[in-house]
Amino acid sequence: MISLTGYFNHQTCVTETTEDIPAKDKTFLRCAVTKFFAENPNPDDNDFHALADKLKISPHELEEVAYELLTGLLKGVGKHKDVPVTKFNPEQIKMGIEVEKEHTDSPAIAQQIAKDHLSEIPDYYTRLKKMEDGAKKSLGKKD
Repeated sequence: MISLTGYFNHQTCVTETTEDIPAKDKTFLRCAVTKFFAENPNPDDNDFHALADKLKISPHELEEVAYELLTGLLKGVGKHKDVPVTKFNPEQIKMGIEVEKEHTDSPAIAQQIAKDHLSEIPDYYTRLKKMEDGAKKSLGKKD
């Protein structure tokens, strides 16, 4: 499964006209949907249908791509998603959620990412803070 960052960086994402779009290319459609939602948070259904028209596919087909992405995102985040959060140090989880919010607006996704890091290194966020503080100090930067 390609990451959302991978979608944005995928070269077929960079196109100026609809003529450049391979209409039935699922990778491109995934990219187009991802880019659309990134640029249009909480869009109106008519806007999404307009995207389908622009891509010259049915709105139903484009919705299937959107549902596939959402399902993959929700199922695919976190190798340790089935491990209860109570199995982790609460202070590390709290630190982890704050750090991972740099990458997502979703506290739930941030928590899943934190659990993955903490499964590998139980004091990951303490070590990360120490490393970042040391780096900032050596560069003469303050918080």
